[in-house]
Amino acid sequence: MAGFATRAWNLLTGAATADSAPMPVAYSGERSAELPAEVRSLENPAVPLSQMSSWDDLTGHVSGGSHAGVVVTPDSAWRVSAVYACINTIASTIATIPIGVFKETKLGRDLDPKDPLQLLYEYGPDDFLNWSDFMYVLVAAALSRGNAYALIERDTYMKPLSIRFLEPGECQPIYVNMGRQRYLYYNVFGEIVDKRDIIHIRCLGTNGIEGKSPIELFANGIGLSLAAEEFGGRFFGQGAGGMGVLETGKVFKEQATVDRLRKQFAERQTGLQNAHKPLILEDGMTYKQVTIPPNHAQFIETRNFQVEDIARMYNVPQHKIGKLDRSTNNNIEHQSKEFITGTILPWTVRIGQEFKRKLIAEAEKPSKEVVWDYDFLLRGDSVAQAAQTQALFNTGSITQNEIRRRNNLNRLAGLDDTFVQMNMQRVLPGSHMGAPDPSSTTETTPSAADKTKPAADTKPSADA
Repeated sequence: MAGFATRAWNLLTGAATADSAPMPVAYSGERSAELPAEVRSLENPAVPLSQMSSWDDLTGHVSGGSHAGVVVTPDSAWRVSAVYACINTIASTIATIPIGVFKETKLGRDLDPKDPLQLLYEYGPDDFLNWSDFMYVLVAAALSRGNAYALIERDTYMKPLSIRFLEPGECQPIYVNMGRQRYLYYNVFGEIVDKRDIIHIRCLGTNGIEGKSPIELFANGIGLSLAAEEFGGRFFGQGAGGMGVLETGKVFKEQATVDRLRKQFAERQTGLQNAHKPLILEDGMTYKQVTIPPNHAQFIETRNFQVEDIARMYNVPQHKIGKLDRSTNNNIEHQSKEFITGTILPWTVRIGQEFKRKLIAEAEKPSKEVVWDYDFLLRGDSVAQAAQTQALFNTGSITQNEIRRRNNLNRLAGLDDTFVQMNMQRVLPGSHMGAPDPSSTTETTPSAADKTKPAADTKPSADA
């Protein structure tokens, strides 16, 4: 196996011989020398990492280009209110869901308070972030850039000690495909880190290694939103008068005269401070507006459609980001449920599986499970929470003290028993109406009257 790893590293670094290239080493927590110049990125292998001059070299294409003429990047896209609202809604919802590590026992499963992941959840992944902030920024990075990374630091027994969130640009996956043998490493601060020490949360992708950024995929739609917002700002910033031309029958031979007129007109008529001021012209000039009015350019319709388009991109109901023009009480309730099952649940499943794979010991994986408490999302809906609690209590699933604990009330003596409905009984094979009695399955004994009747003649008649 070491031979395959050596050849993979040689292929990765471009070494001529197996002895001339070092093996990948685990991240030690300190910066080290830069990687060899031959190490290449996953997005654009034609450009070595050490020779990148811009983001275009890394991605292999012009980043953020849109037909609206606005450069769209993960940072600039956050200026669109719909993008920010979608990312904030998903990330904040996931960050508020409690998480726990449960261990299988003889009576079911119990919370394991000594599990390293459970300790990180309770006391924080590192010295800078609590768990909610960590999940908030981790999911937000994945939604905006397509990938989110965090570095796991372990002790000598390989138990996780902390999880450090890695900012964009601090981590880069390096994938080596040798046919049957494949290798995945991560470049973190110039060192090679094994994949088991990197938490990698990704959006939808095609190669199974990296996710694609929704902002880059839908740069045209987001660019249109930025362009419409800039258009509206410039339109009102110029006094809502738009652009026009000064017409005259006189020919100006000197360019200085033209520049003077243009400058004076701009100083006196553009800007909010000059809005609705009377226009004074000279030498028989007339003003003619040539800008398309916003209503003709469908300015409002464009902005409304872009909100719908961005909400569709992130699979977020429109009422979650403040667009309520087509919402009713009935469809909001169903859309909120679909948001949990169709958006939040897939993300938490992927994140939970990544945590179990990287943060739980191999020998304990069959008996431990990362569990998300989705009931926490009902805290704001008292009616739904009361209905769920009543259903659990009537079926004997929880005790009264457990209900009090959920509502932050103290325990009381004598409330640790479970109860069921008295009119409920166990279902037996013969308890259904019309079902045959199991005790009547034996053959029926003929009565005395039946015994006196002559037996039927089974012999064939002579006529037959």
